[in-house]
Amino acid sequence: MRAHSDALINPAAPFGILSLQFACNADAAKAILNTWDSTALLHARWSLYWDMGFATAYGIALVALTERFFAYRNKHGFQPAPTIAWLPIWVALADWLENLLHLCLISASGCGAHALLPTLACSAVLLKWGLLSGWLLAILWHALPKRSNG
Repeated sequence: MRAHSDALINPAAPFGILSLQFACNADAAKAILNTWDSTALLHARWSLYWDMGFATAYGIALVALTERFFAYRNKHGFQPAPTIAWLPIWVALADWLENLLHLCLISASGCGAHALLPTLACSAVLLKWGLLSGWLLAILWHALPKRSNG
């Protein structure tokens, strides 16, 4: 995965595929895509495919770990909201959506609404990170020991 990412680094994309993922408008995305030749675009595709596999793996793993954590906390009288445990699946789905939109953006056909794709993809990136941050904050909040006021 690192080899694919490293092949995409250049002055227009100093963070490789991440630069494209956070290019939230058509001009920024076009500036990056114009610096990548066909080999670099192949690396970009492979990087996104790898990320889709990673999203599936972390989604399932984080749900399993969260449920185990909540099962442990339930033994101590804690009743968490089940939505928190399943939030990583929504994170993974947002990651998949982001990757599919980026694959569409770099494809030869352009999938139609080319000008809107970077904004939609960036929105999926921000949604993914927002959901992941919310999940992490909820886990940290529930990990804190409950203190009584007595």
